[in-house]
Amino acid sequence: MDEDDHDELLQVTDDDSLSETEDQCLPIDKPAENYTNGPSYFNHTKLEFITTKITLVFATTVILILLPLYIDTINVEGNAYSLILTNTFISTVMLVVTMGIAKVFFEKYRNVNVFSLPVKSWNLLQLSLVYFSSAFMIIYALDRKRVVCHLQDPIKGIVLVFSLLYYFFFCRKIMGLQRIFSATTIVVGIFITVDYGLCDEFRCRGYEREKISEDSGPWSGENHALWTTVYIAGFATFAAYFTLLDRYLLTANEVETQNITMPSTLLSTVSRSVSFPNSNSQPQIIGQNLNNNSQSTKIQSVVHLAMWLHIFGLVFAVLMFWFDILPDIGKGNDIQQFWNYTSNGILCHFQKPQPPTMGQFPCGNVFMYSWIFMCCYILFVVMSMKFLILTQSAVFTIAVMSTSLPLANIWWSLFHASPNTIGLLIWSPSLTGELICAILGLPIMLVGLFLLCKAHLKNCQYSKHCNRFVMSNDGFA
Repeated sequence: MDEDDHDELLQVTDDDSLSETEDQCLPIDKPAENYTNGPSYFNHTKLEFITTKITLVFATTVILILLPLYIDTINVEGNAYSLILTNTFISTVMLVVTMGIAKVFFEKYRNVNVFSLPVKSWNLLQLSLVYFSSAFMIIYALDRKRVVCHLQDPIKGIVLVFSLLYYFFFCRKIMGLQRIFSATTIVVGIFITVDYGLCDEFRCRGYEREKISEDSGPWSGENHALWTTVYIAGFATFAAYFTLLDRYLLTANEVETQNITMPSTLLSTVSRSVSFPNSNSQPQIIGQNLNNNSQSTKIQSVVHLAMWLHIFGLVFAVLMFWFDILPDIGKGNDIQQFWNYTSNGILCHFQKPQPPTMGQFPCGNVFMYSWIFMCCYILFVVMSMKFLILTQSAVFTIAVMSTSLPLANIWWSLFHASPNTIGLLIWSPSLTGELICAILGLPIMLVGLFLLCKAHLKNCQYSKHCNRFVMSNDGFA
């Protein structure tokens, strides 16, 4: 072998070992294979990316704060099923109306076929079942303090761990050492944030209690342990939903290109496109991508997907009415009690609170909490899907959501929710262990997020530079 050939072989091998882009996992043990292009990034600005991320963090934080208050308030006259059914129905209606308005008044949405499914019907059914199953498990675990109060928020941090596990076992993409390290940094920040809350069983959401029984519901220790397991399983299912969404949604949005025959030592990665612009196989790849780009780009909308997801979910929620009648799960013991609790809970969503001078109002603050919650929930669903499309990473998306945990802890150091005042926030700023842990954990999480954002923007810049793996925003609404 000549010395020049030997040096070239070493150069190619070294570059393969340093590649950290998030490309498709392709086999390299065969001399020649037909490969497709890697992930196709949507062309977006830094402002759009940062705005989507901040909005997602805001919506998630509000949901974390309001959900326990909402559940406690609705349980006075209603039940957990009325909460799920009302939110699913109103969210579906709001998404349908939003999609209709967008299609009429915004030119970008006029090419979206509202009546066609955004993904395959079986995939959409899977997404709906997994997503709403996680909602049922989480809501019913929180219902009437089945999970001990001081464990409810700290356990939420485990969702990022599940997302990383799903990536290692099921993901078809290479994440890269830098992103894995960044995600691990965020996990460390989450652990620091929730550590004090896990240990302090006498404080929950800013409220100090003398006995655990004051805010743990009428449940035995075995019931608490069982529902805590269900609660954790709910977050595992929630993380699985984003993993499936990553697989199904991005597959539907990617540019369809012809198969390309490439040598096994030259994988079509972004880093190789920049490092070897004069490679023999490179002009063929770029040419084929450009020729097919205008014909194969499809108009997709996150509102469209969210609408169909909730249409399927509404059917699922209606068919799950029997779940609330089961012993030790639902609030009622028979059909009549179930109907009374459900109808009262639904009506409470539309009854404005009465002034204190008129006496105690049975529905409490359900009207206020529910509508703020639903607006933030719609924002959360749309922004999480959009952020997933922009980053093409379920781990990154869930990592951004996890930033809301220390923010919620900071909120509960300023207010507290007393079990004696159902769903009522009381201003009581104090320096607590939860606040200190949140202040210590938040910067660590922000460092991890900064590194993830830096890696993502760098990959997008490389993609634009080599004119590959980039889809125009015309294909994404």
